[in-house]
Amino acid sequence: MAQYKGRKKLFTVLAVIVALLLVVAVVTVVKSLTSNKSSDSSQTTSKDAPAVSDKSKTTDTPATTQPAETTTQPSIDPATVTTVDIEPASLTVSYLKGIGGFDFEVLKTMGGTKYIQFSSTKLAGTKCTNDQGQFASIIVSPSADESTTLAKTITVDGTTYGLSLADATCTNDADLLKQYQDAFSGPFSLLKKM
Repeated sequence: MAQYKGRKKLFTVLAVIVALLLVVAVVTVVKSLTSNKSSDSSQTTSKDAPAVSDKSKTTDTPATTQPAETTTQPSIDPATVTTVDIEPASLTVSYLKGIGGFDFEVLKTMGGTKYIQFSSTKLAGTKCTNDQGQFASIIVSPSADESTTLAKTITVDGTTYGLSLADATCTNDADLLKQYQDAFSGPFSLLKKM
């Protein structure tokens, strides 16, 4: 009986992931067709260290800047950036200080693609069943199909990583979702292996 429940949960999680990837793909296509590229420079910062899940650890030392291999990014002030080590994926992810706490989980698709899913309970909405407040994912070595849903890519030590941003369909706070996504999207070029 426990094995049946485990499989049922696995299939439910995979169905939700596939649905989210499809929604992100549609949004990406729509955004590329109606690109306004308005930038919001009013980022709220906090002096408190962000709370992250007990599965991760943060460091208060600023991240070092290194240029992205696939795109050129405007320089990011290292004093505004902090990092989290994701040991199961052997990655150090940079993000802008000032966002609230978040959780991450390292998962694998049925096809074997490894990805890191980031979520915050502050973003969980009531519009979607079992919404956990997912705001972004980092996909390791994305396939050609998966690449269509990516907002950014970077190659580090020969491995390609893609940043996929969740659609605002489920959240009750689209502005807060954008803050979380901007906090990860801006310094994505600082991604490095541990």
